[in-house]
Amino acid sequence: MNNLFKKTTLFIFGFMLLLGCQTVDFGDENINPNEPTTALTSALLTNSIRSISGIVAEVNSNLMVQYISEITYTEDSRYETYEWSYDRWYTSPIQNLQEIINLNQAEPEKYIGAGTTQNQIAVASLLKAYYFHYLTDRWGMIPFSEALMGEENIKPKFDTQEAIYNGLFALIDESLQSINTLGSIKGDILFNGDLNRWKQFGNTLKLIMAMRISDVDQALAKTKFSEAINAGVIKSNAENIFYPFLSEDTNDNPWQDRFETREDYAVSNVFVDYLVATSDPRISKYAELPASDSTGTYVGCPYGITNPNILQSNISFITKDIIYDGTNSGNMIYNYAQVCFSMAEAVHRGWTSGDAEQWYNKGIEASILQWNLSAEDYDNFIVQEGIAFEDSKAIEQIATQKWVALYLQGAEAWAEWRRLDFPKLSPAPDALTGNGIPVRNGYSALTRSLNAENYNQAVSIQGPDTQDTKLWWDVK
Repeated sequence: MNNLFKKTTLFIFGFMLLLGCQTVDFGDENINPNEPTTALTSALLTNSIRSISGIVAEVNSNLMVQYISEITYTEDSRYETYEWSYDRWYTSPIQNLQEIINLNQAEPEKYIGAGTTQNQIAVASLLKAYYFHYLTDRWGMIPFSEALMGEENIKPKFDTQEAIYNGLFALIDESLQSINTLGSIKGDILFNGDLNRWKQFGNTLKLIMAMRISDVDQALAKTKFSEAINAGVIKSNAENIFYPFLSEDTNDNPWQDRFETREDYAVSNVFVDYLVATSDPRISKYAELPASDSTGTYVGCPYGITNPNILQSNISFITKDIIYDGTNSGNMIYNYAQVCFSMAEAVHRGWTSGDAEQWYNKGIEASILQWNLSAEDYDNFIVQEGIAFEDSKAIEQIATQKWVALYLQGAEAWAEWRRLDFPKLSPAPDALTGNGIPVRNGYSALTRSLNAENYNQAVSIQGPDTQDTKLWWDVK
């Protein structure tokens, strides 16, 4: 009787445990993306958008353009890591976006609750273009045309950057044409389902991509730039595109998490010294005064050396608004200042009519006002020697002020610095690898081993798999 009681008890306990386990959400860890069961496309969209936070708050690219410097663990600012993996971008956000497209194409009536089929596909495609653009501007040649095919092709070829850019332009154009702005979509934590904003996002992405290829395919760049401007890009600070961090841990600002256990990222001496030298009013929004300061003097952390040998209390950190909040600061995807500087460059290149100086001034003004400074601050700043526009120094001035305006938008700032070659930055004095500031990321060891044939072909076309090999559009 005892044994029967024990067996019965164990069976009931096991059965209840099984029922309990069925309520646990393990995400998509055990789901085969090639054999979906019932997926909420709205949830897939939300999860895909969340990965943008890893771009707008990433550390490495901000180190490359010397906005920030490390105090204790200085290896990253000295380029210790030059091999990086892109795998997580394919297996998480981009795969989720492809799943939205696949599900809507296969059974559109089943997923109409999240928005019309065409709008869901268009938004997912625009986000795919955004992520692929980010990836190719880091690594250069990457899997694109044969990517996301699952078991059908586990060893995709690497496409050239030129082919990827052409493919992305086509993807963006198709998506913009198919969006019905009278509708809405669910799961959109970026624009709350506002499809007019998605069109603006796509056109702004298109404009930035056009500027990126301006030195290698000026005809295509000019055409795509004009199309983007005519169709509608960001037109004011009120339309700036930023990632909406929350205060809750599941979607909070990554900078806050980094500062929970240690303070290791300060504003670099390179950036602080430039802002001080030009009496830039934005310094008060970009950096804190040192904790030990009694004179109102900003002090940057020495950049790229093994041991900065400086007390944390004696240097300027990123402002607390950016570190501990980030719901309004330091999380920008694209801003109006960036568009204005692009317009200034386009006028200077002869792509469009207008006044390059006026657009340059608008870019500085937009940036100053974006950081809640005043029109008077702008008026005092713009008249300074070296800041006031000079046509003979147009590209250098546009590039340098774009660098200042893109503070902590590391991915965009690093790409624009590589393209324009201004400001003139010196590599880390105690660099551990390479022959200068990295101009790309190297592929991971896993990529080399698992897709060796296509990897070798990419290297034969692009050049050595090092951080010193310039990308297709980086020709200066």
